[in-house]
Amino acid sequence: MPDVSWKWVITGAVAAVGAALGAMRVRRVLDNPIRRAEKELDKRDRTLREEHPDTVELRHRAHYLSETGDLAGAVDVSEQLLAERVRALGEDHPHVLTTRHNLANLRGRAGDAAGAAEAFERLALDMERVHGADFIYTALSRRAAVRWREEADGGSRSTE
Repeated sequence: MPDVSWKWVITGAVAAVGAALGAMRVRRVLDNPIRRAEKELDKRDRTLREEHPDTVELRHRAHYLSETGDLAGAVDVSEQLLAERVRALGEDHPHVLTTRHNLANLRGRAGDAAGAAEAFERLALDMERVHGADFIYTALSRRAAVRWREEADGGSRSTE
């Protein structure tokens, strides 16, 4: 009989150690994504703090002017927004690249098809350098450059 009780004690101890190790592994696996998410949030918070508080207002104002048909005003405000974002975030930051895309599109809509084409051509090169040739927004920038180049050269403008 003593052999059976020792067997259960040893089995129970092994199970308890195994459960503890399993719990440690689960906690370690779960901690990594949480730590990564917290680091990403900290990085984003620092980035947003670097931007001037009026940056959000500029973005909303540019959108409002665009929606109300004041495309020249929207271009002016978007240029201010771009300058502020470049100063705070640097040339290659995703927010800067997005702002450049929106500004180039506004230029075209405001009647400067050649300026829009040039802006999209430069943006496509920068998108490829930063994100790669197969990145979706690299392809979209190239396509927009072709569209606005055709418009500038007298071709018909297609709707997106």
